[in-house]
Amino acid sequence: MKVIKFLGKTLGFIVLAIGIFFTIVYGLIAYQTSRTQISYQKEIKEYSEKYNVDPLLTASIIKVESDFDNNAQSHQGAHGLMQLLEDTAKHSADVVGIEYYPEKLNEVSYNLDLGVGYYDYLYRYYNNKDLALAAYNGGVGNVDDWIKDGIIDKENPNPLDIPFEETRQYVTKINANYAVMKKFYKDGLPTDEELGNLRELSIKNFKIFIKDFINNIR
Repeated sequence: MKVIKFLGKTLGFIVLAIGIFFTIVYGLIAYQTSRTQISYQKEIKEYSEKYNVDPLLTASIIKVESDFDNNAQSHQGAHGLMQLLEDTAKHSADVVGIEYYPEKLNEVSYNLDLGVGYYDYLYRYYNNKDLALAAYNGGVGNVDDWIKDGIIDKENPNPLDIPFEETRQYVTKINANYAVMKKFYKDGLPTDEELGNLRELSIKNFKIFIKDFINNIR
């Protein structure tokens, strides 16, 4: 009889612990979903497809660069969603083969055309996402020097080896956002309608987590 009571209590504690675990997980997913401010999905998809970049990665870059505020301007004079400096934007225009209009840097389509195009140029130059991101933030010259000096392994770069703290955090944040977006938005960026009902979107993301969790323990 005592054994049965003990097993019953143990089972009860296990069920309670599982319930608490999934409650906490849902809370974290709901919080993360509520922070997922995504705008300009149509334009992001258009220019990501133009340059063969994953739209979820483009959205992750924008999240860190400007938090989807097209009017954002840094103290260094960077403009728009992709936070383009004028010299970088001019170079990008040359690279992607379009006319350079500095007065259009805060126009969504023009900013994305130059910004995504420049990331694509960097990716093709390094053939590596993390090195391209590091160069987007810290400059090609610095990344080339880190590779030349053996600070970063070009074939297998570790973002934690990036010596500039700002650039190291930049790459780490984008990778973290990208991982979340790939997990929850495998079918593409959420629509305005989905983002308009964050409760439903949180439940959808939670179901995705449960499905992956069950698949991983089989």
